[in-house]
Amino acid sequence: MDVEIEEVGLREGVQSNKKILSLEEKINIVKKLLNAGINRIQLGSFVNPKLVPQMEGVEELFKYFGNIDNIKFSGLVLNIKGVERALGCGVKFLEMSLSASNSHQIENTGKTIDESIKEISTMINIAKKNNAYIRANISAAFGCSFEGIIKIETVQSLVEMLIKKDVDEIALSDTVGFATPGKIAKMLDVVSTISQNTRFSLHLHDTLGMGLANIITALEKGICSFDSSIAGLGGCPFMKDAPGNVATEDVVFMLQSLGYLKNIDLQLLCECARYVRHLYHKQFTGRISQHIETVSRLNLN
Repeated sequence: MDVEIEEVGLREGVQSNKKILSLEEKINIVKKLLNAGINRIQLGSFVNPKLVPQMEGVEELFKYFGNIDNIKFSGLVLNIKGVERALGCGVKFLEMSLSASNSHQIENTGKTIDESIKEISTMINIAKKNNAYIRANISAAFGCSFEGIIKIETVQSLVEMLIKKDVDEIALSDTVGFATPGKIAKMLDVVSTISQNTRFSLHLHDTLGMGLANIITALEKGICSFDSSIAGLGGCPFMKDAPGNVATEDVVFMLQSLGYLKNIDLQLLCECARYVRHLYHKQFTGRISQHIETVSRLNLN
């Protein structure tokens, strides 16, 4: 089984911190990720920069890197205007978001789930006409700070709807970090019965320290695609109590010990994590980049 990770630090990580990085700093992060061997990177979101100033200049970032072969650069779009902006600067991999929590959906987009389903249907149609790859993210799939536990049936109905709309991939997002291995296993057992042909991925946070354990459980269930963020940078600004995503270097370290992602240079990845910490003057949650010298001496992989 081939396993891949999608780096989301340039989108979720950047927008969750008050400091606004320059275009040059963002380019440096991407270059370091590419040098380390990361080949799927979410470069940003096409949202109103007045509301999310951290995403200012996202078009320039895509134009800078857009023509590199064999690299998947994706962009998050939340409305029709976002789709049009993304397609206008050549984005080939679009990510759309729909929350399983009505409260979170309103907080995130200003629209209810039902209202958003109508808009996302139009967004999907536009994207398909332009031959874009579509990944639909179901946010708060495992719980919500506003509404608590989300019923599996709610997630199941959204999965069924998205499959009917023929999206290329569905990501189940643990936006606030409430998932546990047991919840992951139960959810994946349910959605796998809907369609054996749909590609599923997981977007995980490490709020309760369950991120890596959840990945192991998902691997055992056949999931082979995971989101992560360099240095553990991240969190959802529209969901309270949602700290950082699982750290890319921690995920890679663990997966390499299982025989996956051997093409990624962990040392270079940790250098990138240190650079990110330097930019923000913070440590964040990545553990391996803080102890890479010890890991190297022990040769744990």
